[in-house]
Amino acid sequence: MNVTEAPKTNEQSSFIRPKQSANVLFKFMNKLDYLKDIIKNKAIMPRYYEEMIDYLNIEGIDKIAYPMSCFCDIHLNKLVYHMENYGYYGLGLSKDWGIKQGIQPIHYINTYSELRNDFSDIFNDIFKMPNEERTKHKVYHDYLLHKLFFMKPIEGKMITSDGYPHRNFHDEKEWRFIPSFKNVETDLPMVIDQEQLNPKSYNAYSQGISQKPELWLKFEFEAIKYIIVNNQDDRKELIEFIIDHQIGESEYERHTLISKIMVFTELGEDW
Repeated sequence: MNVTEAPKTNEQSSFIRPKQSANVLFKFMNKLDYLKDIIKNKAIMPRYYEEMIDYLNIEGIDKIAYPMSCFCDIHLNKLVYHMENYGYYGLGLSKDWGIKQGIQPIHYINTYSELRNDFSDIFNDIFKMPNEERTKHKVYHDYLLHKLFFMKPIEGKMITSDGYPHRNFHDEKEWRFIPSFKNVETDLPMVIDQEQLNPKSYNAYSQGISQKPELWLKFEFEAIKYIIVNNQDDRKELIEFIIDHQIGESEYERHTLISKIMVFTELGEDW
């Protein structure tokens, strides 16, 4: 008798290296100090970010803010445009590691699609329900909200220091980490109230996350594939920081970490 082989579990399955996308998830920022903090803490702290959701036509809601940490799935030689928008300091982490941490590629939505229409209709129906009725359907409400956390239009507006520029989001190949508040004692909201949607609130609540290590995205140094800085002065400063703060468990680990530092201005000459 032929016996069908059981499907592999998550523990049994191996990572199939992609051929059309990067093997690394890059996290970029606009200050060297932010990169230092990540390396020192061996963790990325999610922050509250504003997302425009006017494309969904949800009655009375055109934006939402919740905690996340964003990564891009872009080949090293195509990062220039992305870095111009998000900063010249970055960390490249193994995609295999990221998948095991639950980092999720987001779903880009065509605003003209039936999928968008269906989602909007269901979300509006849930929001129109009386509180008592909505409580009865909490599992569906929570699922829709969680789904929303990993959605973005193909193109649209986003908040920046320069206002709300229009961008092609699909070019960013975004993956997203959303911290789980389950089993974490905190007064921090998963979603910021509509009347508090402003940069001051985002910063205040993000500061709250910085005090809750349970909500951080932690890693070991072996997960790091690249550390990117803007110029040679930054490289020198980061090396001194790693040595002065005795980052790592051993001198070998410190030297290995230093060997992963790449200078953007030099990389650009070969792209």
